[in-house]
Amino acid sequence: MLIKLKVQNFAIIEDIELDLKNGLTVLTGETGAGKSLIIDCIGLLLGERAASEMIRQGEEKATVEGVFDNDSPLLRATLEKLNIPFDGELDIKRTISTQRNVIKINGETVSLGDLNNIALLLADIHLQFDSVKLFASENYLSMVDGFSKRLIGEYLDKYRASLDLLKKQNVCYQDLVRRIEEFNKNQEEYAYAYQEINALQLKEGEEQAIEARIALLSNYDKIYALSMENKELADGSSLEDIYRIKQNIESLEKYDLDYQDFNKRLSEAYYEIEDIYSELKRKADNLDYDPAELDTLIEKSRAINSLKKKYNKSFDELISYAEELKELLKNKEDQTVLLKEEKEKLINAYQETYQRALDVHKIRTDIAIKIAKEIEKSLGELGLTCRFEVDVTAKENQNDLSLDLFNENGIDSVEFNIETNLGEGLKPLAKVVSGGELSRVMLAIKMLYVKTHHIETIIFDEIDTGISGEIASKVAKKIKELSYAHQVITITHLPQVACLSDHHIRINKAVIDKRTYASAKELNLEEKIYEIATLISSGKVTEKQLEYAKELVMQDK
Repeated sequence: MLIKLKVQNFAIIEDIELDLKNGLTVLTGETGAGKSLIIDCIGLLLGERAASEMIRQGEEKATVEGVFDNDSPLLRATLEKLNIPFDGELDIKRTISTQRNVIKINGETVSLGDLNNIALLLADIHLQFDSVKLFASENYLSMVDGFSKRLIGEYLDKYRASLDLLKKQNVCYQDLVRRIEEFNKNQEEYAYAYQEINALQLKEGEEQAIEARIALLSNYDKIYALSMENKELADGSSLEDIYRIKQNIESLEKYDLDYQDFNKRLSEAYYEIEDIYSELKRKADNLDYDPAELDTLIEKSRAINSLKKKYNKSFDELISYAEELKELLKNKEDQTVLLKEEKEKLINAYQETYQRALDVHKIRTDIAIKIAKEIEKSLGELGLTCRFEVDVTAKENQNDLSLDLFNENGIDSVEFNIETNLGEGLKPLAKVVSGGELSRVMLAIKMLYVKTHHIETIIFDEIDTGISGEIASKVAKKIKELSYAHQVITITHLPQVACLSDHHIRINKAVIDKRTYASAKELNLEEKIYEIATLISSGKVTEKQLEYAKELVMQDK
């Protein structure tokens, strides 16, 4: 239950504080006085979005604060998960500024999403134009789900998990189909490319070896001349001279120990030079030149470069590409088998998802039957004798594996049908009801919703719009009955509703020093009677209207 509401610098409200009580509280006042602003403020406490335009002109921030007295186990568990301290009272405070909006619950900062989850357990609010939602059938499914959100949620979670797997499997299958189609379309091209690359018999590192051999053969004359000169020098006396130096150093070791190190180093160098000389002579003896080999290598090098340019690949990439093409051509028959396997997986995922959707549909249908029965009963008590039906229709499986069949909420569409005139048959609600009838349908829906969800507080912003006379009395009595089990706060222009209130608050608007101020005052019995008389009158209140207003108020005592 909402027990306190405090508003500062919100639109034309400078500072209002209301102590709210159980039972039926009505808000009355002239059009534009600020009644709906009070409902808007409660809406902010229940998770409605805030905007800086709400801040009173000339102020830096607006604050709305409400205290709820609620100790339900579900609320306590929800707050515990969010690490919000709780002792039976919930203080929700929203600060709106041009810089940053802040939401605090019992002193802890929370997100708008967290506030919305908590608000579902505190109150339900009907805004002035909510009844218009009944003109659009796309709103009906969420309304039906709202009556059994947890149960529907369990089945929807399973359905959505299946749908997610189906989408992934569909991506795999479609990707395979595209690859196979691409292969079939380009099969001849792939086969030619493989033959063209494979004909060169490319090997890893071969390109560098070919270029090195071409360089050698192309410069054979220079290499031969230098090699012969090296051989001649190696056959000369240079190595013998180094050997004699080595022998001399060995003799000098006897007289000077420093020569031991020279001898060691020179010995190592001597044998290394001797080995190099041998290699140089061998290389010179083994030199050969084959013009045909050079022509062959140049031709292969040109072929390699041509393929690199043609396929826009490096030498190593050409080798890898040839292997890919080989596997692709080799697995042509395997692809048909793989495609069949992937399609079978897709069919199974599709059927599983459709079955999960049917499970959701069955639960929705069961809920819809109960809703229709309760709403039909309530509408009869509200003076609207009719037949009411909530029609939940599931899309049929066309077995074409099209994912268009599914959406995030299943395969259902919902229509509210009503027969207000006997013998006319059921017709879509939005096409046959008047404004006053629509208000009664919404009231019946709201009554069932708060009853089903055990919500303590319900707020109405002119849910009695478009009704009068005897129907107004029936609606008033129904709202009053609702207040026996719930706290009801409602804006009304109907004396039939106002006279049944347990608490009556008048919202006034005044201009002081060229600024507009809204104020709120809880009326005593005498003030309440006068206020109801103003609702009855179309101008100046007469004695007869005061008497009638008093009679309306006292008949409920």
